[in-house]
Order: sequence, then C-alpha cells, then structure tokens
Amino acid sequence: MPEWRFLLDENIDPKTATYLRKEGVDVEHVRDTLGEGADDEADILPYARETDRIVVTSDVSDFGALNSDAHAGVVLLYDDTMAAYSVAAGLLGMIDAYGSRDRFGGRERLDPWC
Repeated sequence: MPEWRFLLDENIDPKTATYLRKEGVDVEHVRDTLGEGADDEADILPYARETDRIVVTSDVSDFGALNSDAHAGVVLLYDDTMAAYSVAAGLLGMIDAYGSRDRFGGRERLDPWC
C-alpha cells in the first residue's frame, strides 16, 4: 500500500510542510528539494513521478489539465490566500477521509477540505 507523500509547489507556504511534518506526514517543499524557480514540466513533475509524490499546488492553470500519466497525483488549491495551517489541516482531513492512498483518484481539489 503506497504511503501518502507530498511535494509542495513553491506557491504553497513552506510553513505548510512544517505543520505536516509535525503530524508525521512525508512532505517536501520544492524550494528545499529542487530550488527556487524550478520548472513545472522539466523539474517538478519528473521528480514527483520518480519519488511517487503528490504535487500540492495553487498553479491551477499549469497543473489542472494534466493527463494523469504525467504525475503521481495532484492536489489543487484554488484559494491561494489560504493560511499554511489551513492548507495543512485540509490535507490532513483529506488523508483521514481517504484513509489509504490507494483510494485517492490522482486528482483532488483541496479547498473543500479546508
């Protein structure tokens, strides 16, 4: 059974990763892993696929229409003004609701969980 693993895009507050780590979630932030200015298609998507991480992003225009073969999962945040704690709480709620990552369909909108 695959474990929940996330890669937070650079448009997600890094404090979100701190909150999630405190709850035992396996999470990385793009700035820490790939550096600032990492390219979506050249850097972020390949890394997320290779490491089996679900990308969490508010970059809906670039990630929203992706073919499911292009990623290991995407969680879209439409409200990019949401506080880091709220984003983390939404992800934790989503994890609790799905239980197993096997039940995750590969794409989810985060806002209703926050």
